[in-house]
Amino acid sequence: MDDTYQVYGVVADIQVFDDGLTRQVVISPNLDPSVILDNQYNRNLPLEIGVLFVGYEHNGRLSHLLPPRPPLVLHVLYTCTPAEVRRFTAHGRFGYFRHLLRATDQPLAEVVAAHLQQAQACHAQGGNPHWAREAARELITLLRDDYATLATVLSALADTELDL
Repeated sequence: MDDTYQVYGVVADIQVFDDGLTRQVVISPNLDPSVILDNQYNRNLPLEIGVLFVGYEHNGRLSHLLPPRPPLVLHVLYTCTPAEVRRFTAHGRFGYFRHLLRATDQPLAEVVAAHLQQAQACHAQGGNPHWAREAARELITLLRDDYATLATVLSALADTELDL
């Protein structure tokens, strides 16, 4: 029996920490192109990626619960294919939203709006143009007792190109 998990998450934050040389390269008026190439391809800048775990897959079964064991090493991140996004987000009844909505240290409305916009593109490509409308209804239901959060989420969704 395979005991590996595929953990799903939404990237909520990426920070690149400047180490001094980067700042000098950016503000230098006359820079040799070889310095730029060297800086781009031969340097490791400190990078921090904030991922909100929203579910997992184990032995072919999807779950919108948190994984039993979080990943021990986060150095390998893969972007989901449109088919994987459709499969995960269509599974169940948007149970993974509760993980997104609990994020207190992230710009919740922006993360939700960006996620819905990306997932809707995948669902439209797969023949389900109404996925975002169903997702928005579920968000409204989940946030009905938290008007302030609901208002900011709906405001962010209004700035997307989604037809809700």
